[in-house]
Amino acid sequence: MPIINSLRITEAFYGFAPRSFTRNMKLYAMYFSCPFGLSYDPIKQEPMKSSMGYLSIQLKVILRDFVSISVIMSILAPRGWELFPVKHDINSFDCSLQDLLSWRHLVNNYLVAVMLSISLSQSTTSISLLYNILYGYQTYQVVLNPMLRSNSPSDFWGKRWNFAVHKGLKNGAYKPVRKYTKSRVLAVIATFLVSGIIHEYVNLVLFFDRDIQFEWKQILFFSWNGLLILLEYAVGGTFLFQWMSKNLPSSLVTAMVVSTALPLAHFFTGSWIKGGYFDAVMIAEPLIVCSSAGAT
Repeated sequence: MPIINSLRITEAFYGFAPRSFTRNMKLYAMYFSCPFGLSYDPIKQEPMKSSMGYLSIQLKVILRDFVSISVIMSILAPRGWELFPVKHDINSFDCSLQDLLSWRHLVNNYLVAVMLSISLSQSTTSISLLYNILYGYQTYQVVLNPMLRSNSPSDFWGKRWNFAVHKGLKNGAYKPVRKYTKSRVLAVIATFLVSGIIHEYVNLVLFFDRDIQFEWKQILFFSWNGLLILLEYAVGGTFLFQWMSKNLPSSLVTAMVVSTALPLAHFFTGSWIKGGYFDAVMIAEPLIVCSSAGAT
């Protein structure tokens, strides 16, 4: 919440706060106090009101996530959150290129990323439901199935993974930097650098009682993904990539997109495992536990 609000202060300072919520103090107070962002009609420039149909959709998303994360946690929890054994530690810098490209390492990172995305969707949608009822307005869906639907790195980070933070970074970092430098490249670099710093800070605060230290892992991971965005800008419009996006199965395109980040994904997710985040989440989820005596 303080991080989102800091970005909103920056966006307001540079004049990038959404016009829909700056028309009066009441609307802006609602917008500023809701960490996940209130939805608005881009044409009418008006907040979108909640309805029984919308609340029903929110409840279905929560139920879907509840079932999904219970299944994946039932699989990964007994194995220490790694489906396949690998040579290096789950949160280690000590990896060779062969280790980073190992299919076991990639699958492990993928499954943990899926689990984290579902957990993020479940928690943010559940809290958003309170704002939908209290304020009477719709909120952004923070996570939009990034691991199975993304068609490009910019689609993954810009529309599907943690949309609330994306909006904050776009209005509070990307737009101000681009406004004053006139450079999209510098704006992307600054945005992903800020994102890395934010995630380093989050880890230090969230896991303050664990052996989690500032080790540049988040900054390296997000810098790598910023580089992927710049590469997309440079070559994404070429014939080969346009042909691939239009002719290859969407599931294959998504797999190719996600695989570009997977080798270094443990820099991002490893701290969440070492810090005990999933162990804490697991307390609230029903798990299927199998033993030699049978299922219980």
